[in-house]
Amino acid sequence: MKIYVVRHGVTGLNKQKILNGQIDEPLAPEGMEQAEVAVSLIPVTITQIYVSPLIRARQTTDILNATLCRPLSVQTELTEIHMGTVAGKSWKQLADGDAMKQKHRRMQFDYSEFGGESVDQVKQRVLNFLRSINGKYQDHEVLVVTHGGIIRLLYLLENDAPLVDEIEHIVLNTFDLDKILSKV
Repeated sequence: MKIYVVRHGVTGLNKQKILNGQIDEPLAPEGMEQAEVAVSLIPVTITQIYVSPLIRARQTTDILNATLCRPLSVQTELTEIHMGTVAGKSWKQLADGDAMKQKHRRMQFDYSEFGGESVDQVKQRVLNFLRSINGKYQDHEVLVVTHGGIIRLLYLLENDAPLVDEIEHIVLNTFDLDKILSKV
């Protein structure tokens, strides 16, 4: 089963290079424009949309779905990584910011000491979501609107290696659900 995954449009904190984690902030005007342009990227073959409950993902989905008109389901498992007290800061503001950024990008983080999640906790909730949709739409394609950390984890799950590059806003990523689930 093929799933298409899009990161929400840009937010004010994104523009300032501040880590938003689970801070629930709306799209910036540019993020809304990005979502409007992105409609043309989404395959018309999708039959279902899954979205994170955070407002930036919901607003992106609402803009996309105004044209797509597909059933949608809000999924808490798609919420961005809980970074605890690290959220709201830039990597530069943190004592070990460069090292933390590298751990984050390599999917080796553990934000539990800051009141957040470990990579294993995020992995389990995302895998729970993937297992729940596996088979439901076997002959169909779905769209997932989520966050950079979740997309980074999907790359790790599918390729056994993290994507250390920046996860861009409103770029269509394609994943093979069967390949991911066959590895776990």
